[in-house]
Amino acid sequence: MIGAILSGGYGKRLKPLTDEIPKSLIEIKEKYTIMDRQIYDFQNAGIKEIYILSGHLGEKIEERYGKTHMGMNFHYLKEEKPMGTLYSVRNLMKNCPDQDIVLRNGDTITDLNFSEFIKFSINSPFQMIMFIYRMKSPFGIVETLGDQVTSFKEKPFLRYFINAGVYYLKSSAKDIFFADYLNKDIETTVFPELARRKLIGAYREETFWMGIDSEKDLETVRSQYAGRVDYPWGYMKNAFSGENISIVSYHMKENSRMSLEMREGSVMRIVEGEGMVRSHKDIIYGKDTVVDEPGKLEIICHKTTEFEIISNSK
Repeated sequence: MIGAILSGGYGKRLKPLTDEIPKSLIEIKEKYTIMDRQIYDFQNAGIKEIYILSGHLGEKIEERYGKTHMGMNFHYLKEEKPMGTLYSVRNLMKNCPDQDIVLRNGDTITDLNFSEFIKFSINSPFQMIMFIYRMKSPFGIVETLGDQVTSFKEKPFLRYFINAGVYYLKSSAKDIFFADYLNKDIETTVFPELARRKLIGAYREETFWMGIDSEKDLETVRSQYAGRVDYPWGYMKNAFSGENISIVSYHMKENSRMSLEMREGSVMRIVEGEGMVRSHKDIIYGKDTVVDEPGKLEIICHKTTEFEIISNSK
């Protein structure tokens, strides 16, 4: 199995940032780029071989990561002129015959549990699996009954899903990617063909996802990453620090686990999620569960979980 990142776009909507660096090397926090985060995802999933499918300013990516980085081997397939995503994937498949591929767009940030995504995909009967993300309305929703306004919902999640730009391609799908009648972009040619043949499956996970296609998107992601530290199980942020109290926020990926030491006088409050806290007394938790037991705790989450540790700072 290999990991691959599509990084050939010009990033025109993010100019002038992309005049001198490719979009994937834009920083989402100081000295931490979009691609740094994506590579971290691959590392945590145990992927050792990384292919960068580049184009515009692709040499900058090679300068940053070289042939080895974070214990992984890097390979670079660079287009001299834009040929479309199908050309890039075909070129990758020629260089990596008989390999399953975890492929992702180079301009997305997500807290997807890649290990679970890969496990699901390997066991799936489909030749390709796509991570799909529940669409969020960019506007507040007004609900009515006839002419009467009954309620308001502020930017709710909708019942529709979008292509989140993360794919698992099995080696058995190779023949379709090389079909003579398909060209240009995989999204508009290969994917509809796979769907027509009933060979493409979907993976769902309630998690953070953002496509970075504008300055507003970049601002949103940078806000998300302010004060954030990533871990294989998710991330933590210092939410509040006052004279007498501190609050640290933890966000865990679906089907992940982690351990921490609870100090005397500290309290854990579950903001959302489902799972188990293991200590001297196991606790099945849900929203608004409070745990105040000091000592080492193991948190095992079944659904994406957010919790806070509230400590007396005296």
